Amino acid sequence: MHASHYDRAHLGAFGRIGEGNAALAEAFFGYYGAVFAPGALTVREKAVTALAVAHAVQCPYCIDAYTSGALEKGADLEQMTEAVHLAAAVRSASVMAYGMQMLGQGSRASMGEPVGSVSPAYFDRAHTADRQRIRAGSPALADGYFAWERAVFAEGGLSEREKHLVALACAHAIQCPYSIERHTAALDERGVSLEEKTEAVHVAGAIRGGAALVHGIQMLTQSERENP
Repeated sequence: MHASHYDRAHLGAFGRIGEGNAALAEAFFGYYGAVFAPGALTVREKAVTALAVAHAVQCPYCIDAYTSGALEKGADLEQMTEAVHLAAAVRSASVMAYGMQMLGQGSRASMGEPVGSVSPAYFDRAHTADRQRIRAGSPALADGYFAWERAVFAEGGLSEREKHLVALACAHAIQCPYSIERHTAALDERGVSLEEKTEAVHVAGAIRGGAALVHGIQMLTQSERENP
């Protein structure tokens, strides 16, 4: 057995996932091809978005494929690095938003109030607006975090529009309702069309699906070894 679960040979063998069910594989690859065709978003924008999502879902095969893919579609290292920071920022923002649950529950418990006094909604829309409250426990750390986040979303190699589209895709990939709401609003403020937003979401869907299926090569090769 190969010593590493993440075998680079699996990426080249991706097409073999159809051996267990050719019809499902054909349908997926048809969808995948349609997602990455030119549309409201350019193929470069889609490739950069895919690279960010690949980092957000931590799929080494997708990172490999879309590092090459983004370069081939005309992205440069600055744009790709910004995309990786966007993935990191969205994941971090999700943690900070969830931290509001901890803050509310913890502060009530410390005052001797019953935990039941906390809002019954885990995903409370107020958490997004209250993000700055996370400074209460450690202002210096929070200020450092928010300074980094502002730098990530500032105009750079990628435009603000592109950055929020990438962030929207990452938010869907990690299924964070706070970040979905935040970046949908940011894109609406900038007049970004529904078609553009929808294509970004489909990039996230295609990468998450592709990440699951390429890992299926491990299942396939392991099954072959155990059932020769």
